[in-house]
Amino acid sequence: MSDQASLPTLEDLLRDSGLGEKAEKIDGQMYRMQWGSAFVIVGTSGSAIVAIAPLFQHLPAGQEEAFFRKLLEHNAYMGGMASFAIQPDGWVVLHAGRALKGLDAHEFAVLVSSVGRFADQFDDELIAEFFAPKGGDAAAAEGDAAAAESDAAGNGADSPS
Repeated sequence: MSDQASLPTLEDLLRDSGLGEKAEKIDGQMYRMQWGSAFVIVGTSGSAIVAIAPLFQHLPAGQEEAFFRKLLEHNAYMGGMASFAIQPDGWVVLHAGRALKGLDAHEFAVLVSSVGRFADQFDDELIAEFFAPKGGDAAAAEGDAAAAESDAAGNGADSPS
């Protein structure tokens, strides 16, 4: 039996973790799940599993240094459970990943739900602090999150990876 054959499948992990009912298949080996105002895309890449929450398509103009500092502070708060990153295409994402080898359903659920819960917590805070009009209408500033949702549901599902 090869190492690849003994690795858990994404479908098995979703089913055994109890997250299967929450997951919507979007493309091949990718599934989307919602946590409040944030969503998480889960997929496999070779022998690894990745959970990623695309949050913002662009950096806040003129506030990049303060924004990066806040992301690093949030990374420290999360204690290694997940981390913010900027993808080559400019997307600001929250993500976590690990090898499939030895991964059980409980560990998978913790990995995915940590990304989901932290993304749901921090997206609203970051929108209010860096993207909302200074008049206070945070709802008007949620365009990036809506764009990410649209991309994942349609033609650009894999662009923030």
